[in-house]
Amino acid sequence: MITTHEQVRSNLGVYLVTAEPSTDRTVELIMAAVAGGVRVVQLRDKINSTDHRIRMLRQIVHRLAGSAVTLVVNDDLDAAAAVPGVGIHVGPDDLHPAVARSRLGVDVCIGWSIHDLDQLRDDQALAAVDYVAASPVWPTPTKIDTSTPFGLQGVRRLRDRLPAELPLVGIGGIDLGNAAEVIGAGADGVAVVSAICAADDPRRAAQDLVAEVDQSKEGRS
Repeated sequence: MITTHEQVRSNLGVYLVTAEPSTDRTVELIMAAVAGGVRVVQLRDKINSTDHRIRMLRQIVHRLAGSAVTLVVNDDLDAAAAVPGVGIHVGPDDLHPAVARSRLGVDVCIGWSIHDLDQLRDDQALAAVDYVAASPVWPTPTKIDTSTPFGLQGVRRLRDRLPAELPLVGIGGIDLGNAAEVIGAGADGVAVVSAICAADDPRRAAQDLVAEVDQSKEGRS
């Protein structure tokens, strides 16, 4: 598994956020997505306990051993701390990124959801994270308690105001049909749930998304 800051940046392209709740099928779905080219995975499970998330993370880490995948857990510092190499993704109402960094150390990935541009005033948070996520880009059925969508123009504004070296991921309402637009607006990667988790063939869905994102990134360089 990959954890350093530079390697996290190189992994960003298609980023899988798992559907809830997490089960043994979640592990198999992750492996299918990784076989399709996904290199960043977030275990998101607000339903089950920390102990359950730790068990899931250990299974995933075991299956990903020797791979180039970055693994984070959503908003569970105790779970991340219990499983070596696992990072964390937090939102503006969760644990502060600097607190997570102080406990987890410098070698794991920490991500932060941006819901509005006012968060960019928090220099301490920006210094602590490996990437930020514009959340949501568009409305999404997988998470209903979201802030006002950024849209493509909002993604552009966010990219313009972020430090150049800090990667930006778009999340929310993204699929194969619009992923290229998000990359074109300045995102370094796209995070998806349903586009892979709800697909009949998650591996093929991941392959198609990875190809689309890679082509879009090449086209803007």
